[in-house]
Amino acid sequence: MNTRIVELGLFDNQNHKHSIHFQKGLNVITGKSSTGKSAVIEIFDYCFAASENTIPKGVITDYAELYFVVLLVNGQCLVLARKPSIEQRGFVKRIEQNEIEKIQVDFFEKQLFIPMDKFKKVLRSYFLDINDVDESLEVRTLREQKAPTPSVRSFASFMLQHQNLIANKHALFYRFDEKEKRDQLVEHTKIFLGVVDQKYFILSQAKELLEAELRKIEREIKFNKNVADDNKNKIEPMLRQLYSMAGIENAIVPLDVFLTNPNEAMASLDSALNSDAINYTSSKNEELHSLLIKQRNDELATLRNLQRQALSINKNIDDTKKFAEKITSHNQVTSASISSSICPFCHSENKLLPQRAESLKKHIEFLNNKLAFANPVKSMYETKLFDINKEIEKITENINKLTKQISQIEADNQKIKDNQSLIEIILNQKARLRALVETLNTVDDVELDEKRERLKTQIDEKEKLLNEYNVNARMKELTEKVNSYMAEIGKNFDFEQSYKPINLKFSFETFDLYHLNEKGEKVYLRSMGSGANWLYSHITLFLALHRLFTELGDKCSIPTIVFFDQPTQVYFPDFNRDNSKSFAEQKEKEIQSRKDFSEKTSVDDDMKSVENLFSQLSIYCNELETKYTYSPQIIVTDHADNLTLSNGVSFESLVHGNRWRDRGFINPVPKKEIDMSTKN
Repeated sequence: MNTRIVELGLFDNQNHKHSIHFQKGLNVITGKSSTGKSAVIEIFDYCFAASENTIPKGVITDYAELYFVVLLVNGQCLVLARKPSIEQRGFVKRIEQNEIEKIQVDFFEKQLFIPMDKFKKVLRSYFLDINDVDESLEVRTLREQKAPTPSVRSFASFMLQHQNLIANKHALFYRFDEKEKRDQLVEHTKIFLGVVDQKYFILSQAKELLEAELRKIEREIKFNKNVADDNKNKIEPMLRQLYSMAGIENAIVPLDVFLTNPNEAMASLDSALNSDAINYTSSKNEELHSLLIKQRNDELATLRNLQRQALSINKNIDDTKKFAEKITSHNQVTSASISSSICPFCHSENKLLPQRAESLKKHIEFLNNKLAFANPVKSMYETKLFDINKEIEKITENINKLTKQISQIEADNQKIKDNQSLIEIILNQKARLRALVETLNTVDDVELDEKRERLKTQIDEKEKLLNEYNVNARMKELTEKVNSYMAEIGKNFDFEQSYKPINLKFSFETFDLYHLNEKGEKVYLRSMGSGANWLYSHITLFLALHRLFTELGDKCSIPTIVFFDQPTQVYFPDFNRDNSKSFAEQKEKEIQSRKDFSEKTSVDDDMKSVENLFSQLSIYCNELETKYTYSPQIIVTDHADNLTLSNGVSFESLVHGNRWRDRGFINPVPKKEIDMSTKN
């Protein structure tokens, strides 16, 4: 998102304003040590809703009563402010650009300072329009709370490269020392880059709800099918026996009618199965009796076979258990050794024994493997036994059902022998059938089937809309863009020769950075040698990322601001004790220091690298401004000064009056405090 800092500063305890004005593109704040340069990045971070005040202790914290930042966010002017008090409150107010110069201490009305949670939400509303990032409501239920929504604090990881981070070989991003914050940033990056939006999460939740409803319907349909199958298993034998007893060849009423409309089926059966329909000379009843006996015998044969298998497996399990108990009481043989055998007469060596020793060794290994395999074999037998026992239960149930049908036919035949009329026996069978029908749970899946198809159609529609986001492919595409930009940017920096051409690779999935060498090996930052490599890896990555953010424009919510604090410390670590009146004077001290310690590296060579660094930052901003109509705002705080840039841009134009050699951030320091310190 097109964002830049217009002004950053503080009000001291006498209500005097001390501020820095920034321009588009590259800005440089230069000066000696202890003037407040590093406080600039911390003031911005604090005003941008940091939970902790990490502004370095010193003159600034001694006198500051209020910190503020003026931002331009897509043309909207925002004023953010925090007081250095323990109370966690923040100030945010939107103004017109022509009102910036009017900002004085009375602008920050007390009632406009709001609690931090509300402050973050208001600030987020200028960058992000999203309130719910749960893709799964089921997961939310298990978590017992909503997933953390994206926070403006995550932006800080992309914007701030502190002094202790910019050339760090173990860390790339600010706030990544806390795993929870790192994980949230990785998860939310697809939102920040505009790959997904609020509609995406609503669609995901709606699709999940539809899928849950579909699973419920399918469970109900499956249950109904089981009910129908159970009804069929109950009715079919009774109908078959009824028809065979009456000598009827074909079913009078189809079985399906009994399952869907049993009352209608019984009425049709009563009407059709009368005394005139009975065939007294039919052999159907005996045929059915013989068929049932054959089916029972087949099932019985299968049962006997399964029972034999079960007995055999049980014996194997017992044998395996006894075998395992025996071998645990003995130590395993692990090796066999043999000395040379020499004939006492001819003094020749027997070569057969070493061969036999080697053969014995192989057999020992084989035996040990077999011994080690005892327990897995036991578990395999137990699993097989479980499956067989389930099959035995099923076969036994079938045999019992067949026996019951056979017994019923035999009982009815005995009644006929006892002079009971066939019509009476048929009526009794119909009565038993009617009693069964009245207990059935009938089901009608037509409505459920229609609802299932509607749900499938709705799910397909949601899936189609979600697929349009093409999240994985889009994230892969953006990753490839960052890597291609790093290839362009990195070739202009002074990496060590062994890392040229630099081939940095970054992943939005892991946020890891590595150099892929010619052998295809991944060389991570921690293994890349010197501080210069670490510095340029950081800068190359962040410039590539911000080029992507700029290219995405309004689709990307991450502010196009990046701070580089003290990048030249890699070349001039002693400049942390820079108290000279000019950078040239400090440079001469550095030259003398290196002579005293016989250091091989030349100050002139290091200065060339420093000038190239600032030149590339300037070129980067100018090129992106030309291509995208605006560029990221880069703010560098450093000791370097009066540099000659290769693109002809005046270094003075980048400093823009922010040179602190004979002053500090707070200028002038309140007199009252000076007088008090003098008296002490």
